[in-house]
Amino acid sequence: MVDKSQLLDELRLAVGSVPDYARTLTDFYNGIVHKLVSKMNNQFSVCLYETNVDRFIQVAFAGLSPCEEVIISFGEGLHSIAAIRGEMVFKVEGEMQLIIAPFYYGHHLIGVLSFQIPVANYEISEDDLVFIKEVTRFIESNYKYYK
Repeated sequence: MVDKSQLLDELRLAVGSVPDYARTLTDFYNGIVHKLVSKMNNQFSVCLYETNVDRFIQVAFAGLSPCEEVIISFGEGLHSIAAIRGEMVFKVEGEMQLIIAPFYYGHHLIGVLSFQIPVANYEISEDDLVFIKEVTRFIESNYKYYK
């Protein structure tokens, strides 16, 4: 496997290229999740959820199946914890590493990125968490062009 900093740099370039071809918000979201798993040979899953009145609804998915539930009610699980705290949540449950990263438009929650990564395939480090935060900021800064 390539060294981690090189991998993250390649992913930054790949994710950064999504607005070059995405014409709709759906294209943008799908492009991001597919780019995030592209260099990892689908060894994990990434889901992107938008918020609705009282739930998170999965609008984009890439990687190993199944990712998570398609609809997650507010108040249930790590998605709501990340949204309430306004920051990324990282948790290891058994052999799975879970990362939930919220993103916003101004102070309004737009959605969350959700990662499920087997410990055996990839060990999450601080560099990975910084990268995921960069991706959520990228979504936030480009959201206005698609809404």
